[in-house]
Amino acid sequence: MISLLGIITEAVSVLMVDEVNLLDDHLVDLLLDAAAMGVNTVEREGVSFAHPARFTLVGTMNPEEGELRPQLLDRFGLCVTVAGISTTADRVEIMERRLAYEANPSAFASQWATASQELRDRIAAAVALHPQVVAERSHLQTIATQGQELGVDGHRADIITLKTAKALAAWHGRTQVAAEDVRLASELALPHRMRRLPFEPVGRA
Repeated sequence: MISLLGIITEAVSVLMVDEVNLLDDHLVDLLLDAAAMGVNTVEREGVSFAHPARFTLVGTMNPEEGELRPQLLDRFGLCVTVAGISTTADRVEIMERRLAYEANPSAFASQWATASQELRDRIAAAVALHPQVVAERSHLQTIATQGQELGVDGHRADIITLKTAKALAAWHGRTQVAAEDVRLASELALPHRMRRLPFEPVGRA
């Protein structure tokens, strides 16, 4: 399963699409138009209505069930491959947590309240720090070069990689982008945009 994360903007809404690669073509066209123009037009039974449509698009797909149209795939900022848990200890812990939640949801929530609050605080701190994060020109050159070498079309991949690297730096409490931030950002932003050979499966890095 591949999770496709939309470009993070100032939008106040999130559009979640499960199995986005199985959408009918006319729905894909509507998504592309709304994403490109920031406006959604509804026309039905003689009624025509347009409204702002700034949204963060989140989608999931199984590459084995079919490819996603390239122009829509490029609209997803980041791509994450989701795999099942493989270690015995982790699988046992999943079962134990599920049973604990079913036995007493309130107690389970209380048990994890502190950890959840710490995560919220870290996210809030990263959001506040993000405007101060800067990237050296050498990092920009690295991003641009790797995009060229990997045959990535357009400039959206470069911009998304840079934004993601800055977000990672803020997440770690830094105001300077590091080489490791760029590397990890590239792993999230580039694989689904790379040109593939004929018959090469989707999602291959």
